[in-house]
Amino acid sequence: PNLKARACLRAHCPAVLVANKRSIMLRLATLATISALAHGFAVPPLRAARTPAAAKATVAKAAPVLLPTVPELALAAGVPTALGLWRTGFAVSYGYGGAIAASAYLYLQKTSGVAKLHATALAFYGVRLCAYLLLRGATTEMRPIKAKSASVPDRLKRLPLLSGCAALYAFLAAPLRVTAAGQATDAVKLLVKASFASFGVAAVADAWKYVAKQLNGKDHLVTGGPFFFFRHPNYTFEVLGWLLSFAAAISAAAPVSKHVPALACSALGAFGIFGVLAGEAAAGLEKKQLEKYGDSPEYQKWVARTWAGPMMGAPKVMPPRRVTDTFERVAWSGTPYPARP
Repeated sequence: PNLKARACLRAHCPAVLVANKRSIMLRLATLATISALAHGFAVPPLRAARTPAAAKATVAKAAPVLLPTVPELALAAGVPTALGLWRTGFAVSYGYGGAIAASAYLYLQKTSGVAKLHATALAFYGVRLCAYLLLRGATTEMRPIKAKSASVPDRLKRLPLLSGCAALYAFLAAPLRVTAAGQATDAVKLLVKASFASFGVAAVADAWKYVAKQLNGKDHLVTGGPFFFFRHPNYTFEVLGWLLSFAAAISAAAPVSKHVPALACSALGAFGIFGVLAGEAAAGLEKKQLEKYGDSPEYQKWVARTWAGPMMGAPKVMPPRRVTDTFERVAWSGTPYPARP
């Protein structure tokens, strides 16, 4: 039996070996497939969360605002004011408007938003003033600035005055520095728009007076339009525009400690121009009108219903003296010591 079994095993051995090989290959293929699937769908291990100290800062810092430099602002205010070396009056007319427009132009190139609007308001004022002066000088007989021959030393004596004017004009543009680097709140936007509107009303007043004088003569008393409620609306709203510009700078200064130099210059400019316009321009015009139209009933009614605006040292209207007897009447209008019979 053993021999028969061995003979049978030898006869069927190749088939068994083949079957065993097939079974092993199938198992290996199955294991490889399972391993590949397991590797493909395996969940990656969780990484430990980084601590805040190890995390890198990702907050982007705002780019610094590049504002005009002090030398640039000094040139912008000084060069137009130097026209006063030619004619002294140009320093407070064309030099005034040109310095404000040039200073505002420097900020227009480097600002945006409410700061750009603020610079636009000042640029508008400066350009408009120069254009109005040119028009009035070319089309009317009003030429208060007369050419005077002067030697070079005499012209150089004007430098202290011209330096003071240039400093005032630079200080008037100082609020632009605060609104450009400060906070653009709703209050700042409102104050800037109100300042712009005030400069616009002053421009309308100048235009109204110019047209009325052209149509009715240079001696005509202008009482219509903006002059119906204000005796000097051009000066009144110009002062208001500068004060609102200063107020916008105060509102934008946060924190105040960062803007102390600019605010100090802004205050000097605002109160300096207030003294010039309210103490010199408006008061001087009030005095001239009183001397020219004081006896006119139209002027008296106009003065009674209008507001002169901010003014320092306004002339007082003295009531006419009442004459009581013949001797006083003669002494008031004629010989102080009339001959008695």
